[in-house]
Amino acid sequence: MARRRGLVASIARMQREAERARAVRERDAARRARDAQRSQAARARERVADQKERARQYALSRAEEVAEDNGELDAEVAALDAVLASTLDVDDFLDLETLKQPVVLPQFDPSVAGAVRPAPRLEEFLPDAPSGLGRAFGGAARHQDRVQQAHAAFERAAAAHQVQAQAHGREFEAARRRHDAEVARLTDEHREQIEQVTQLQRGLAAGLPEAVVGYLDLVLEAAIYPEGFPHAWRLAYTPETRQLVVEYELPAREVVPAAKAYRYVKSSDTVTPVARSQAQIRALYTSVVAQTSLRVVHEVLESDRAGRVASVVLNAHVTATDPGTGRSVRPCLVALGTTRSRFRELDLRQVDPAACLRHLEARVSRDPAGLVPVEPMVRFDTIDLRFSSETEQIGPSAPPPRAPGSNERRGPTPAPGRPESPRSSAEQDLTAGQNVVLTGPVIDISLPEAWTSPADLSVLILGPDGRVAGDDDFIFFNNPTAADGAIGLRGGDNPDGATIDLSLLPEHCERLVVVASGADSTVDVARTALLVLDPAAETSQLTFRPADTTKMPALICAEIYRRQGSWRLRAVGQGYGDGLAGLARDYGVNVN
Repeated sequence: MARRRGLVASIARMQREAERARAVRERDAARRARDAQRSQAARARERVADQKERARQYALSRAEEVAEDNGELDAEVAALDAVLASTLDVDDFLDLETLKQPVVLPQFDPSVAGAVRPAPRLEEFLPDAPSGLGRAFGGAARHQDRVQQAHAAFERAAAAHQVQAQAHGREFEAARRRHDAEVARLTDEHREQIEQVTQLQRGLAAGLPEAVVGYLDLVLEAAIYPEGFPHAWRLAYTPETRQLVVEYELPAREVVPAAKAYRYVKSSDTVTPVARSQAQIRALYTSVVAQTSLRVVHEVLESDRAGRVASVVLNAHVTATDPGTGRSVRPCLVALGTTRSRFRELDLRQVDPAACLRHLEARVSRDPAGLVPVEPMVRFDTIDLRFSSETEQIGPSAPPPRAPGSNERRGPTPAPGRPESPRSSAEQDLTAGQNVVLTGPVIDISLPEAWTSPADLSVLILGPDGRVAGDDDFIFFNNPTAADGAIGLRGGDNPDGATIDLSLLPEHCERLVVVASGADSTVDVARTALLVLDPAAETSQLTFRPADTTKMPALICAEIYRRQGSWRLRAVGQGYGDGLAGLARDYGVNVN
C-alpha cells in the first residue's frame, strides 16, 4: 500500500503542477491582453492629443490670417482717409534734373554661351607600362596594342573637342552680338530721354505752353494715390489767360471696402466678412471725392513755382455702371474753378474737405455714391485744345519707384519715351502661415527636392465642410487626374508635380490641400521644398521650405483657398505622423 500511496501522491503532484502551469499561462495571457489594451488606449490618447494640437494650430493660423486681413482693411481705409493729407508733407515740385539718371548697362556674361570641357591630354589615355615579369610573358606586345588603341581614342576625343569648341565659339560670338545690340538700344533710349528732358527744361524756361502742359502732366503722373484709383486725366492750357482746365478721373465707389471686418467661424471653418454699412460707404466715398478734387488743384499749383498757371478749372468725373439702367455712365461729381491767389490762402491741413469745396463755391454732387451729377464748369470739347495732353485709361495706378534711401513718397516718373521701370522681383520665399494672391488661372506646383528622400505629390479637393466630397477628390499616384481636368499630376507612379487650372475647379471646391508624402513611414519629407509657378502674376515664382526638422512621413505643404472672389495660397508646413493614409482618412477619404 505504501507504494500505491506514493504513486497516487505522484499523480496528484503532477496534476497540481499542471494546474499551476495552466494558471500561470492564463495569468500571462491576461497580462498580455491588458498590456495590449493599455498600449492601444495610449496610442488612441496620443492620436486624440495630436489631432487636438493640429486643430489648435490650424485655428491659430486661421485667426492670424483673419487678423492680417483686418489689418489690410484698416490700412485701406486709413489711406482713403488720408488722400489729401498724404500730399501736404511732400513738395509737389518735380525737379526735372532728377530724371537725368545715368543709364545702367548690363555686363556681358560669358557663361551664357555655356562651358567648354578642357582639351583632352594624351597621357590620360595611355596605359601603364607592363612590369618586368609582364614583359617576359608577352606583355610588351599587348602593351603596344593598347598604346595604339589609346592614340586612336585620343584622336577621336580631340576631334570631338574641336567640334565643341567651334560650336561654343559661334554661340559666344552670337551672345556677344546680342549683348552689344541690347547695350546700344539702352544707350539710344537713354540719350533720347535726356534730350527730351532737356528740351522740356528749355521750354519751361522760355514759358512755352506745350512745355507747361508736359511738365504738369509729369507732376500728376508722379503723384501716389491709394490702390484702386484710375490715375487718368486730360489737361488743356490757354497761355493768353494762363488758365489750366483739368478733367480728372475719380475712383468708383468700389474703392471703399465693402467689408468692415472679417471674422473666423470655427464651427464651419470659414472666414466671413462683416458688411460695412451703406451709410459708412457713402460718407467715406464722399470724403474721397472731395479730398481728391482739392489734392489735384493743390498739386498743380504747388508744383508750378514759376506761376505759369493763374487759375484752375477742375471737372472731376467717375466712370461707373448706372444701377438703374445697367449702362456705363460718366457723371461729373465735382466742378471747381479757382485762382492761384484764392487757393493759396487755404490751410489744407485744417480744412474739412466738403466745407472747403463749399467755400470755393464748387459744384458738388449731393450724392456722389449715387452718381448724382453736377454741371461741369466748362466742357472739355468746347475749349482751346492747342496745348493739351491726355493719359490712357489703363486701370489702377502703381506707385513710381523711389530712389534707395529716399524718405519722400513720390519719386521721379518716366519722361515721354523713357523705358518703364522693371517689375518687382519675380521670386518670393514664403514662410509658414504666409499667404499670397494667385493670379492664375493655370498654376504649376512641384517638389524640386526633399530633405532625405524623394517625395510624392498629392492634392485633396475639399468642400465647405473641410472634407472631400468623394474618393475622386483625392488626387494621388493611383488617381492622377481630376475628373473635370482641373488637376493633373506628373511623374507617373512617383508624381512630383501638378498643373492646376483654377478656373476648372468644381463649384463645391473651397480649398485644395497640397501634400508631400514618402513611400512608407521610414521616409522623411518634413523639409520638402515646394515650388509654385504663377506665370500671369507679377511675383511668378513662390518657394516654400519648412523649417521644422521633426521626422515626418507626410507633410501638408500648402493650402489653396478661395477668398473675396480670388484664389490664395497659404504656406503650411505641417507634418503628419500617420502618413498619407492617415491624412487622407482625416479628410474623409475611404482608404480601406
